[in-house]
Amino acid sequence: MESFYDEFSKSLAAPVPRRESLRRMGAVFAGAVFSQLGLGTAWGASQDPCKTFCARCSNKTQQSQCLTACQACNGNTARLGGSCGKYVCCSTASCSGVCSDLRSDPNCGACGNNCRAYGESCCGNYCADLANDVENCGKCGTRCNQTGPYEYGACIQGACVYDCVDGAMVCNGTCTPVISDPDNCGACGNVCAEPTPYCNQGVCGDCPPGGAICNGVCIDILWDGNNCGACGHVCQPLEFCSWGACEGSGGYGY
Repeated sequence: MESFYDEFSKSLAAPVPRRESLRRMGAVFAGAVFSQLGLGTAWGASQDPCKTFCARCSNKTQQSQCLTACQACNGNTARLGGSCGKYVCCSTASCSGVCSDLRSDPNCGACGNNCRAYGESCCGNYCADLANDVENCGKCGTRCNQTGPYEYGACIQGACVYDCVDGAMVCNGTCTPVISDPDNCGACGNVCAEPTPYCNQGVCGDCPPGGAICNGVCIDILWDGNNCGACGHVCQPLEFCSWGACEGSGGYGY
């Protein structure tokens, strides 16, 4: 603040007209305030990224051309491709000064992301293993979908292969749940008839799926607190049986 007071004293002592004296006083006060804020003479002005970037060009013509391209990019210098005198605003990105759409190697999704280096292929904007990827099997965009509740698709060596889920097998060309189907119980064509019309875990019996024979009685082990999930599995006090598992009542706010 010492320099501020020196300048202030000089402005009062100098033999200048009143208007000029007031102008100098205002300038001294402004300089003192903004210097304390670290703004200096550049207060109120922000650095232009385009001017900073284009200053690398050697002459006015090249700098002007660079500024025009940069302004077309709304000041985003990361999208400028080319060189001094030949700059352009890239529609997506500039990778090492060359415009890229980031949808193919060597810039798949990001500059420098070369899928071929990993033995993979660029699918849109990410790398994919076409030999094993169920979303891109054999070629980008080919999905191996689940075709039914008992059948799933897998990608093996670039080809979709469909197989039955655990507990099912192919019966008459269709994946069938042999653990519960009374017409194909445990094996294709094995029909459950009276007095054991139900198929439970692939075995014909007189207890429907979700039940079990406990001490000679068919028990619904999905909801029985004394036989929860299995015969003789008793839930603790304040617990209840839900879908074959003991759960505490606290989780339901009781």
